[in-house]
Amino acid sequence: MQNKVDKKIYQSDSFLLFIKTLIRVMIICAIFGIFYGTYFVAEETFSNPAYNSNGKQAIEIVVTKSDSDKEVAEQLKKKKLIYGTYRFLVRKHFSKFRNKTFLAGKYQFYQSQGMDDIMAVLCGEQETKEILQ
Repeated sequence: MQNKVDKKIYQSDSFLLFIKTLIRVMIICAIFGIFYGTYFVAEETFSNPAYNSNGKQAIEIVVTKSDSDKEVAEQLKKKKLIYGTYRFLVRKHFSKFRNKTFLAGKYQFYQSQGMDDIMAVLCGEQETKEILQ
């Protein structure tokens, strides 16, 4: 008889070390992926790019008293002044315009204006002007 017990490969110390190392590398990659994704979303949400920095044509928006922030954002997106409604709403929530409502009226915007400029005009803090970049 053999005194020595044959170990299977998945029971060997070197294989277990390999598996532990592989798991740690996968965890580090997952953490990196989460941070990269968070950075990408934050950059896209909180940067203030114009829809089209060369857009010089005035686009009219009509806001009524009954319009919600989401309806105004959808109108802005439909007229190609902003990239996304939820992006606009999140930006408003984290800006100084958080507790302000959009004033009813007719507005003219340019695609060269960023979201902050559009929000300032809609809240009555600034007049519409073409922004050249």
